[in-house]
Amino acid sequence: MKKLTRTIRFLLPWILMSILGAILFVLYLLSANIDSGDRNQVDLNIRQALAFNTQTELDVLRLRYRQILSYDSLTAASAMIDDLLISLNSEFSRLGLEHALAKPMENWRTKSVNIEDFKRQNSVLVNSLYHFTNLINRLQANENINSREDIRRSVSAVERTVLIYLNEQKASLAEEASRSIWALEKLSAKQTGEFGAQLRLLTAHAKKIVENHLPVWSLIVEMNRNAFALELNNAYAEYIETYSVLARKAESYRRLMAIFSLLMILTVMAIVLRLQQIAQELAESHSLLYNITDHLIEGIVGFDEKRNISFTNRKAESLLEHGRDELIGKGALEALRIVDDSDSEFASAMKRGTHFDGEVWIGRRNGTRFPAFFLGAPLPSLEHSGTVGYVASFRDVSYQHEAQARMSLAAKVFEGLSEAMIITDADAEIQSVNPAFTMITGYYEEEVIGKNVGIVLGSGQHDKEFFRLLWESLTEQGQWRGEVINRRKTGELFPEWLSITAVRSQNGNVEQYIALFNDISDRKQAEAHIRHLAYHDPLTGLANRMLFNDRLVTSIHQAHRNGNMLAVIYLDLDRFKSINDSLGHPIGDQMLKLVSERLSGTIQEGDTIARFGGDEFAVLVPKISEISQASAAARKILQAFKDPFALNGREIFSSTSIGIAIYPDDAETADDLLKHADLALYAAKNAGRSTYWFFQETESDDYLSRLELETAMRHAVKKDELRLYYQPQVLSSTGKIYGVEALVRWQHPTLGLVPPDKFISLAENIGYIEEIGEWCLKTACNQFVEWQRNGVPIRRVAVNVSARQLKNPHFMDNVLQIVQETGMPIESLELELTESSMSDNTEKIMMLFEEFRGRGIRIALDDFGTGYSSLSYLAMFPVDVLKIDQSFVRAMGTAKDSTSVTRTIAALAHSLNMEIVAEGVETEAQRNMLAELGVELLQGFLFSRPVPNEKLLALPLLQQS
Repeated sequence: MKKLTRTIRFLLPWILMSILGAILFVLYLLSANIDSGDRNQVDLNIRQALAFNTQTELDVLRLRYRQILSYDSLTAASAMIDDLLISLNSEFSRLGLEHALAKPMENWRTKSVNIEDFKRQNSVLVNSLYHFTNLINRLQANENINSREDIRRSVSAVERTVLIYLNEQKASLAEEASRSIWALEKLSAKQTGEFGAQLRLLTAHAKKIVENHLPVWSLIVEMNRNAFALELNNAYAEYIETYSVLARKAESYRRLMAIFSLLMILTVMAIVLRLQQIAQELAESHSLLYNITDHLIEGIVGFDEKRNISFTNRKAESLLEHGRDELIGKGALEALRIVDDSDSEFASAMKRGTHFDGEVWIGRRNGTRFPAFFLGAPLPSLEHSGTVGYVASFRDVSYQHEAQARMSLAAKVFEGLSEAMIITDADAEIQSVNPAFTMITGYYEEEVIGKNVGIVLGSGQHDKEFFRLLWESLTEQGQWRGEVINRRKTGELFPEWLSITAVRSQNGNVEQYIALFNDISDRKQAEAHIRHLAYHDPLTGLANRMLFNDRLVTSIHQAHRNGNMLAVIYLDLDRFKSINDSLGHPIGDQMLKLVSERLSGTIQEGDTIARFGGDEFAVLVPKISEISQASAAARKILQAFKDPFALNGREIFSSTSIGIAIYPDDAETADDLLKHADLALYAAKNAGRSTYWFFQETESDDYLSRLELETAMRHAVKKDELRLYYQPQVLSSTGKIYGVEALVRWQHPTLGLVPPDKFISLAENIGYIEEIGEWCLKTACNQFVEWQRNGVPIRRVAVNVSARQLKNPHFMDNVLQIVQETGMPIESLELELTESSMSDNTEKIMMLFEEFRGRGIRIALDDFGTGYSSLSYLAMFPVDVLKIDQSFVRAMGTAKDSTSVTRTIAALAHSLNMEIVAEGVETEAQRNMLAELGVELLQGFLFSRPVPNEKLLALPLLQQS
């Protein structure tokens, strides 16, 4: 009873402190549930969600009126609202307000669906409007329409009714437009050739406009009526009310925390007083302990929880050759100088807190060591609630150890081998096995002693001849080594490397056999894995080029022997590089895996599909009886690409182009079949992609010619084969040369002067256009500086820039560096680019134009009216010069509408403070009409063709200037 009372008195302060700590922890959790930062974040998220909601509505209207052409802003705003609602839902759920956010989230889901419908339908409408306008212009410029008054009137009626319907948006006007479309459709059915195709395409786009216009407006109205913003404000109001109530409760909890903290301080003071009393009791116990242990004949050592010596007796000090002061506080292994800490069972027992009964080698001060027999045990606490250290007694057993050393060494070698060891008698009956044998086979020693080794481990995988040769080697040579298959206790077969040695007596008779073996399963698996890697693609698991070639060679031999055909189908992904570059290589790898899965679903048993690297795949159909079977396989592959790929939350559409080569019609070797399939793939890409193409012999010649031209062009700059020609730009008011346009030509060593339409597109495709563009700019700047030094009255030089150069992040720096190095007057340089180069990444190009203009470099827009630009689109770009395409100039005087278009473009350019250059001027009549329209500069064959510098300087026009 007295012991129980003492225990309770000891534990009471600790129990009280634990209770107070728990209470403080609970109060902290309750008070910490409310944080002003959470409220501020919710307020910020609400405001941002409302702002992005307004932005989506503005973007929808701007997209409808084509003030912007990209859906990126709308998509980004929608995504931001989704993220903000997720964040808000987390905070609302934490306060139990999920219901408050349910309505705005439901309204937003409805609005998101409407936005996606709008993007899809508006894209169709905008596309049809664009093609509708272009087709109207092309038809009105077509000579066939002048000979068919009924078609001309019908085209005009379609144009008028569709445009009126777009402006007034009445259902009755839609019916009127449909009737005019039906009338034109009836007439176009009787027309043939390109003219008839254009009429039918016009009616198709007109139908799309009529069908999609009102649904698009309905979606806009529905989105504007959506109550998302109102419901979100209501949810926020309910959140603020709940937050205020919880904030008041949190303040109450903080006051309670202060009270309980004071109580905990008092409890700690009581514990300190109790610990001082316990320290006095321990001092008395230590005095008694030292008096007893100093009279023992064995060494006694006590260790604390950190394995440092806390107690020794006189015998221990004598054996360790150290005084008590030298030992106290030292680590166990340091004081005892135990050799090999990691192998010491005594050190392990101390660490685990378990009993120990065994020998330990201890080092003496003079460097020698002796074996000591230790008895060790964990030291329990006075309250028997755990251990407070370790205590051990030990004595010197050197004299016993010497006798057992030799036997112990042999036993350790046997027990410690990592290889399994079996010792048998002369009849192969097992006498002993080591632990490694048990680990490998699963049999314990007592299960196999006295049994024949062949019965225990026999697998049945080796024939009698194998064992005859084994015993023959043992008899003649006394040993045998090799790989065998044995069986574990579980019945599992495993490979092993086995070495058997015969032990003979003095008279030469075999007394025992010693067998050593290793389990080589892991090595076999590694070898199999290496073989797999050598023949398979590591990303997709498909066959690689090596395995595909092996199977193709084998299939060719079989096809030759059996007299059948086979097909090699070569394919790659259309525009995969843009997907890989824009979304990242991990997404690209994920797409390649999905593609491999779909392709694997298209092949039949016996076919082989392989990935050659990148986005290139090949399919081997080893046996076909007719070519249509190869076509069917290609169509099946194309069909597999109809559905989008789900990549990281996105739907990505991709197509494939396919080339097919047939054995033996197209080639009789594996290399030639693959090469011809690759050529057919190239032809499929030129045919428009997303199709398949069979190899044709003429394609090989075309490919080689293109390859030779591409190779030669890559060296054109280094070999100084490029030439700059200059075409004058003449003032319409005076007829004098004002500036020139620099045009590149290629002086091929064998083909002669290659015009730009033969090599510029090729340079674009192979990425060489940037080097050509840089050469042109540097050469033109140097030439202009030379003109200035010689007094040549040319005030400006225009240099063409490709879309690929604009994408280079260092393009601006490169241009400025060339201007500085050549000494080119920056105000005399004009960069000229086509409309198509502005259709990609509009915002970036606009910023680039603004920066160029800020530096004093002029920007010219070439071939205006033939590309993507509309009149409103033009106003967005900071352009100095507008070049009217020569197709409009040539039609002036013969087509009334072309003159009207030219007049409209000139009026718009003047209103935007742009200078106008008309290209393709060939007659005096065109010159006079353009001058009347206020076109400042004229360019065309009427004045001069593009000529080299020496001929330019000899032009009469330049002399007049």
